[in-house]
Amino acid sequence: MNFKTILSVFCLGIATISASPINEVADIKKSCENYYQYHGYYFTNSEFRYNQAKFYTNELTGEYTCLRPIYTETVVDDRICYLFNNDFTCIEEGFNNIPNCSKKSDAADYVKCAYKIVGMMDDGSNKLTYRIRKFPTKEKIFDDSDVDQKECRGFNGTVLSYKDSSKYICLEPVTPKNAMTLSNKECVKLDGKVHCVVEDNTSIETCIKDGKNYNHEACTSTLKEYGNFNHHAITELY
Repeated sequence: MNFKTILSVFCLGIATISASPINEVADIKKSCENYYQYHGYYFTNSEFRYNQAKFYTNELTGEYTCLRPIYTETVVDDRICYLFNNDFTCIEEGFNNIPNCSKKSDAADYVKCAYKIVGMMDDGSNKLTYRIRKFPTKEKIFDDSDVDQKECRGFNGTVLSYKDSSKYICLEPVTPKNAMTLSNKECVKLDGKVHCVVEDNTSIETCIKDGKNYNHEACTSTLKEYGNFNHHAITELY
């Protein structure tokens, strides 16, 4: 066997070894998306067609997880679960390798797991199209300005801030889909269109109607000041 042949065989071996983990993850992804685990048994999605799972990976760390919607507000004891937008969603233990996201692991951590998932969902666009909340209480998980602002932008919202990046207001345009949710919030016109404060993604307490520091006049004044700084016209509805 000459040197070129030996080198070719060696390179082929390296390529095979390198490809193996990728192929393995691809198989796990396929299983996540095509099978449903229930009490240790696996069923195809044709049997559970409404439980389509989503598979997320972190290519830098090799971590992956499988998220599947469930249709109950009852606490699930054997899995870590969240509320993704309006869907109750749980980690599929059989298709997850993140210790923070496994109830079977001593490293299980609800908040750290949520951060891991957000990191996998973050596509670099500075937007998050999912709002992740506690299951089943729907409470906010993160006290994080970066996550708040990405969530706001991910739902076509406008982030207004001025000088201090930790002080910000999220204004979301009112649509038929979100009108009920925003109906009892502080609302104004932003560039002529009705927008309302998304309290979960806002740090200015005077604009949070459910808070003890809510003040309509102070909120309106801040909105106008921040709007002017960000080149937006803010006007009151009435």
